[in-house]
Amino acid sequence: MLFENQYQIAYVTHDLKEAMTVLSDQFGVTGWRGLNADYVVENTIMTPEGEKSITMRVAIAILGNMTLEVLEPIAGETTIFTEMLVPGQLLRLHHLGFRCNDLDAAKAANAKYGRQVVSEGRFKAAHFIYVDARETLGHFLEYVAAPAEYWNR
Repeated sequence: MLFENQYQIAYVTHDLKEAMTVLSDQFGVTGWRGLNADYVVENTIMTPEGEKSITMRVAIAILGNMTLEVLEPIAGETTIFTEMLVPGQLLRLHHLGFRCNDLDAAKAANAKYGRQVVSEGRFKAAHFIYVDARETLGHFLEYVAAPAEYWNR
């Protein structure tokens, strides 16, 4: 159940505009949508330490059935993003995203293996959790619950 319904690959970067250029020029990524290198997302998330604010630059490209997301941490509680950045490396895999109908079941299934939820929040109609799977996989997992119309991209 934990690897079902993948819809997203997400990278973290220290320079979103340069990352978009590299992904476009070297990997043929086109069709950056809605969110782009100038789009700043300010949000409130829940962490094990309580409610925190977060500010990120975000770009998204839809590649068939897969969403490519690139994130540049700006301010606030960005630790789970900044700690994945590697000096001299433009892009770093941050998480895989999965559609999920039952976030509580995803939390419980991950907790069974010692993987904890490190943040939880909402974006538009979506409710998301980030689970720390770095010990096993080297990256985070994101589970997203949203109404059917949210997925019509």
